[in-house]
Parts: sequence; structure tokens; C-alpha cells
Amino acid sequence: MLKAGFGKISITPSVGSPLAGFAAREGVCEGIHDELHSRALVLENEAIAVIIISLDVLAVSEALVKRVRDRIQSRLGIDAGSILIASTHTHAGPVTIKTFFNPDGSLDGEYMDRLATAIEESAIQAWESRFPARIGVGSGQASGIGVNRRTPDKKPIDEEIGIIKVEDMGGRVRGVLMNYSCHPTVLGSDNLLATGDFPYFAVDRVEKEIGSGCFAMFVNGTQGNISMGHSSELSAIGVITPGRTFEHAEELGSKLGQATLDALANIETKDSPTIGVAVSQARFPLKDFPDIATAAQNLIAAEKDLDHISGDGAPIESVMSAKSKRLYASITDFYARETSVFEDGHLPVELQAVRIDDAVFLAVPAEVFVEIGLAIKQRARHKVFIIGIANGYIGYLPTESAYAADGYEVVSSKVSPATEAVLYNEAKNLEGRLFAREVEQA
Repeated sequence: MLKAGFGKISITPSVGSPLAGFAAREGVCEGIHDELHSRALVLENEAIAVIIISLDVLAVSEALVKRVRDRIQSRLGIDAGSILIASTHTHAGPVTIKTFFNPDGSLDGEYMDRLATAIEESAIQAWESRFPARIGVGSGQASGIGVNRRTPDKKPIDEEIGIIKVEDMGGRVRGVLMNYSCHPTVLGSDNLLATGDFPYFAVDRVEKEIGSGCFAMFVNGTQGNISMGHSSELSAIGVITPGRTFEHAEELGSKLGQATLDALANIETKDSPTIGVAVSQARFPLKDFPDIATAAQNLIAAEKDLDHISGDGAPIESVMSAKSKRLYASITDFYARETSVFEDGHLPVELQAVRIDDAVFLAVPAEVFVEIGLAIKQRARHKVFIIGIANGYIGYLPTESAYAADGYEVVSSKVSPATEAVLYNEAKNLEGRLFAREVEQA
């Protein structure tokens, strides 16, 4: 007999706190547009319990994931490897990770303790609210939300919505998980209100439409190069293009929510699904970075060039170019220092796969390019949905071909072009492990 449960705890930052997501953002949180949450879904049968958690933040570190997993395991006895913790990747949430946009800043220890406790308590709340349930996995289609921001024709994109539908034994929909690939960056660096961006509106649409007692949550997909079309490089240096409004965020989120609702009727549920988890420790090859001293010198030079150009009445194009070079130099400087501890040139990475009947949810701690996600889906023998920015954060994971074109996402990646092939192999192996028994019995 399957049981399911839901939990939701606020992780909204205080007014006056810094917001994460844009290196060019000036100012701190001036208000709360919508509450941010840790949302948890528990699925349990006689053999295993799985917890999927969604956080309305940019990303969290592997260390925080381990800390929370250990606490949940200690309290509930659920294996740490069966706990999946993903970030929605909103760019208007609290600062929860140290990376190149805040290389010299320290995290707010008091807030991070509060965040860890909230994640834990959302899982406990979900566990304690378990009820006999039926679940099903299916998909829908949502168009007109994101585009490929690195290609002239704005393609390819992935318009598939991965959906987990949870019903009570009376057939009433009680919970919905949405998995979709798009950057939550409708709002730009000029926004100083805490918000979940368009996923907030998608969740709100589903919960309100289904009615009292319904729980919904969002997990992101292979969104590395998918957004609303805003240039990632221009956004990073503070250029605000039209359309970055809450009205547009609501329009897109409502569209995703409605497409999810439209798909629910076609998703069959059962009270005895097969559930499984597999975890692998992968080794992603790192890019070659300059030594720490050289990277620091390059950053100093880029800063001097920007100061000189900015104070010389130069054309705006020259200033923007200098800002980009300074940004790239700062990213390289940060990664040169961060990766210097890996003497073998490889980054250890956890990959996790959760099976629900004939579907697999693959968790990757990166901003994976959509082309890679589409290829994994096409190569898989079963239905696969990818949850990005999950169980930690390593930055961007571009396609091998993208490195020749360079650009913001490539500079912001710490792994080498060979990583794409490594991920394909790991995804295939995890899928094989989850369905090994069926293969043996065939």
C-alpha cells in the first residue's frame, strides 16, 4: 500500500537581506512579493520511502544537502540517498551559496541554520501527514514560455512537463509535482522583491484550480540555456530589457500551471507503484584554468581597464564590453581558486535517480543545457525527466559543441567539454540499475 504526504515551510528572507542571482544587482531585499518555501513530497511503500524537496532559492551546496539529509535520516530512519533536494533557481531569493557573484561575501549563518531547519521540518511535516494514496507519472506540453537564448532560431527547447499526480483513495487530486526546463528569470537585476518568479504563479494556479487541500510544487529541468530570451551576458552586467515584470511572470506561470492541469486527466494512478532509488558518484573532468596568481592578475587588469574606460566618456558599447571582460575574469579567478584543490583534474559529483513505475527522475547538481536533456530522453529505454540544480551546485554543464562558441554559460562552467559524454554514460547506468530486475526476468 502506497502512502504519500506533503510539507511546506516558509524560507522567506528578511527585508534588508541580499538577494542572489545577479552579479550586477545593486541593493538588498526591499519587500516580499510572494512567500518562498521548502516543499516536500513523501512517497512510501512497504519497501522504500522517498522524499523529494523543492526549495525556492537559487541553489544550495552539497554540504548543506548532506547536513539536512543526515538530520532527516536521524529523525525518520530514511536513507540519505533516498532524499532529493532541488532548487527552483529563482534569481530573487536569499543568498544561499557562495559562488562567483559573491566571491568575497559570507553567508548569513543565522539564515542558513533557519533554512536547514525549514527543509528538515518540511520533510517531517510531509512524513507525519502521510495518507493512503494513488500516484501516476505523466507529461504535458507547455509552449510559449522559454526559448534557447544561445541560438539565432531560439531552438531547441524542451516543452515537456514532467508530472507526478497524487490522489487519495477516493480519486481526489491531492498533490502535483511539475518538472519543467526554464530559467526563473522573468524578473531582472533591478527587482528587489523576494519572489519565486514564474514557478510561484504556476504552483499558485494549480493549487487554486484544484481547490482546498491541494499541494503543488515545482522542480526545474535542463534550463542551462533556456530563458525568456534575455541575454544572459547582458543580464549579468545589469542591462534590463523590456518585459521583465511581475505581470509577465504571472502570464508565463499561469500558462505552465494551466498546461499541467490540462494533462492531469490523462495520467492514470495506482496504489502499488514500483519505487526505487539509485545513486552514483561520478567524476566530471574539469576545465583547464590558469594558476591562481595568473587568474588574480588577469582580474586586476580587467578591473583597471573597466575603470579607465568608464571614466573616459567611452561609447556604451565599449563600457559594456569592458564590464563583460571584467565579469569573465572574476568568474575565472573564482574557479581557478575553487578547483585548485582537485589535484587529479576531476570534480566528484553525486547523481541520483528516482524510479516511479516506468519513469525515472534523474537529479543532476548543475545547470544542464537542454540539448543534453533531450538527448538523454531520446536515448533512454524508459521515460526520463531530469531535475537540475539538485543535491548541490556545480554551475553550468554545456554541450561539447557549445564550448567553441564560448559565452557566459561556457565561461561559467567549471567542467570540460568531455563532461557531456560522462553524463550520458552515468544516466544510462543509473537507468539500467533501476530496471535491472525486469531485464533479468525478461
